[in-house]
Amino acid sequence: MTTMPAIKRSTIGDQLTALTVRNLRTSARVPQLLMFSLTMPMAMLVLFSQVFRSVAAGPGFPPGVSYIDFLTPAMLAVSTVMAGTNAGVSAAIDHTNGLHDRFAALPMRTALPAMARTLNEGVFTLARAALLALAALALGFQFHGTAVDAVAAVVVLVVLAGAMSALFGLIGDRLRRPDVVQFAGMMVMMPLMFVSSAFAPIETMPGWMQAMAAANPVAHATDALRGHVLGTATAADTVTALVAALGLWALVTAVPVLTRLVRSARAR
Repeated sequence: MTTMPAIKRSTIGDQLTALTVRNLRTSARVPQLLMFSLTMPMAMLVLFSQVFRSVAAGPGFPPGVSYIDFLTPAMLAVSTVMAGTNAGVSAAIDHTNGLHDRFAALPMRTALPAMARTLNEGVFTLARAALLALAALALGFQFHGTAVDAVAAVVVLVVLAGAMSALFGLIGDRLRRPDVVQFAGMMVMMPLMFVSSAFAPIETMPGWMQAMAAANPVAHATDALRGHVLGTATAADTVTALVAALGLWALVTAVPVLTRLVRSARAR
């Protein structure tokens, strides 16, 4: 009597790996998203470093700091926010083509597709940071920190990427239409980018905008990244940036859980 071979059940790690590879392949096959994610930040770095370099002569600008050294860490943070919208568009596309419903019918945890999107954004964040650094070096950028500063900056950047992926992924899951998600993403992205110290010192902004910047995780990430680039960062800068990004990440992650609990309570 022959026995049927045992069917190996896939683990959570296997499922997450498969979903992440699938997201990486999908991103690589969409040239528009790839272009926006990787080359747009470099174009902005070149343009902003030339157009706004007179800011370095204004009041409140750190003395002895060139504008390219001031701008490069900001562009690392800003490009991470810009690329986060890709996670929202990807989530909306999954809803549009029915893939999200297919995922819901499979024997896997519901959080895995979002985790795979986050890992995908993490990979592209590192690639984008490398390209931006090369472009900045060609424009005269200098890194004034230590190896520890470099590692800390990468950690801050990757955690910020996770928070942005979760935020815009939630928008994509809620709106479910790529065109609407792109518009809504722009409305969320603009204040995150510009109500911060990315392009000019916060001290030069109106009081109400300074108050908004104090609650902006991108502002704290920019300050930490800039401190590590200039070699002036403190442990408090890094911790504040990580806590702000992780706080946003946790808040966004809690929204679907709370929504399910409310629906379950109403159904009883």
